[in-house]
Amino acid sequence: MDLIAPIVKYNSQTVGRDKLCRTIQYTTKLLGYLLQKHGATADTVKLIKTVEVHISTSRKLFRIGKYLDMLQGAFRNLSVKDTALRLLVVSARLTRVLYFLVDQIVWATRLGIYKSNPKAWSKFQAKIWSVALILCVTRNMYDIYNLVRAADKKNEDPGSEAVCWYEKFKTRPEVLVDTVKNCADFLIPLNIIGVIEINNGIVGVLGLISSLAGASTVWEPTLKLKP
Repeated sequence: MDLIAPIVKYNSQTVGRDKLCRTIQYTTKLLGYLLQKHGATADTVKLIKTVEVHISTSRKLFRIGKYLDMLQGAFRNLSVKDTALRLLVVSARLTRVLYFLVDQIVWATRLGIYKSNPKAWSKFQAKIWSVALILCVTRNMYDIYNLVRAADKKNEDPGSEAVCWYEKFKTRPEVLVDTVKNCADFLIPLNIIGVIEINNGIVGVLGLISSLAGASTVWEPTLKLKP
C-alpha cells in the first residue's frame, strides 16, 4: 500500500500523466529506431511510429489551457527580488505561453480541425522551444554559479580543498535535476528545425532522460526548481 498510494497520487495529476506519456513517446521513438536498425519489418516500424504520433497528439490534448498556467506564473514571478533571475524566469514563462498556444494549433492541424501544414507549425513551435530552453539553461548556469560562489564563501581556509560538485548540488538537488532535463532536451528542437541532424535513437535517449527527470519532479515535488 505504501507504494500504491504515491502511484495513484502521481497518476491523478494531469502533469503526471503527461510526463508518463512523454516517457512512453520517447521510448517508442528509441524502440522504433532500434527495430529498424536490426531489420524489423516495415509494418512493425510503422506500427511503432503510429503509436508515437498518437501519444504525441494525446499529450497536446492534456496541455489545453497550459498557457494560462505559464502566464500566471510569469506574473507571479515578477516579485522575485534577484533581477537576473526574475528576467530569466519571466522571459522563459512568457516564451512558453507562446509555445503552448502554438501547441494547440499543431494539435488542431493534426486532427484536421484547422486546415494548415502541421509540419510547418511544428517547426515554428520547435523554434520557440529552442528559445525557451536557451533561457532555462542560462538560468541553470546562473543557479550553478550562485551555488559555487556560496560554497567558496563557506570555504574560508584558502589552503583547504574546494567543495566537490556533489556537495554543492546536495544542498539544491532540484538545480541538478532541472539542468539535466534542459540539457537533454536542448538538441531535440534543433533537430526538428534542421539546425543539426541526429538520428531517432539519440533523440529517443535524450527525450527519455529529460522525461524521467521531469517525471521525478512530479513524483517528488521537492525536486521541482522554484521559482
